[in-house]
Amino acid sequence: MNAILTPEQIFNYRANGYLAPLNGLSPDEVKEYRNELTRTEKHLGGSLMEIDKKYRGNLHLMCQWVDKIARHPAIVGVIEDLLGPNILLYTSRFFIKEPKSETIAAWHQDSTYFGLQPFDHVTAWVALSDVTAESGPLEFAVGSHIRGQLIQKSGVVKNSVNTGGQIIVDWFDQSRIDHALLRPGQFSLHHTCVVHQSAPNQSNERRIGLALSYIPTRTRYIGSRKMPACLVRGQDLHQHFDLQPAPQEDFGKAEMLRHDTSFKLYLESFYEQLDASEKNMPPDIAAIIMN
Repeated sequence: MNAILTPEQIFNYRANGYLAPLNGLSPDEVKEYRNELTRTEKHLGGSLMEIDKKYRGNLHLMCQWVDKIARHPAIVGVIEDLLGPNILLYTSRFFIKEPKSETIAAWHQDSTYFGLQPFDHVTAWVALSDVTAESGPLEFAVGSHIRGQLIQKSGVVKNSVNTGGQIIVDWFDQSRIDHALLRPGQFSLHHTCVVHQSAPNQSNERRIGLALSYIPTRTRYIGSRKMPACLVRGQDLHQHFDLQPAPQEDFGKAEMLRHDTSFKLYLESFYEQLDASEKNMPPDIAAIIMN
């Protein structure tokens, strides 16, 4: 495949830990997918942020339109420039902040609870709405991925859009913070170890983002089970993951079963990795944060 990113963009991603904005979906595609989101929420019984939390994640397993976004050439082509030709989609997750919402994400790293080694995990954060300074965009601590895994504590952040309510309790350089302001259809990229956060949505519009987590097929899961993933480009010669098929029917019986099974596996994995990461946490750090 022809390269999409320039050498300068690749250098900036490697140096800074993120890259934004990048053009992905066309205006017509954004309109189509916004309509599909409305249809999906109506079918499931409400906003993805208000109904069963399992429907925030991995909708690509049961909705063809989410699978289409995850396989979009403009997005996967950029991922190939960074990870090589053999690519898995490990997870997808909607991050929606309702108008005037107090929901936040505190400073955190994605790497802590995913259980993936090496740290070759790249997230494409796709905007289906305007992401302005007022609506709570992603904020990146420039170059923070260079230090690798930091100490992170869960269960201490209220109104967190993240499952664990987690926050970094380790030192990292906050002298350079950049905001990923995006138009509908644009996306950002970030490395799994880059420290990032997002503020409340103070605008009058929904802030809608779809985070797509991509890994090369050579990546391993270090937990106690074989995890599901979807091959979105190339071939999988390593077979480290349980490959899932693309949905053939929206909300079909087989699709819903695969989604439910994957949710249970990811939840089990999440808490296993959380326990492992906090098992040897210095008690004084935990005490400071808890107080």
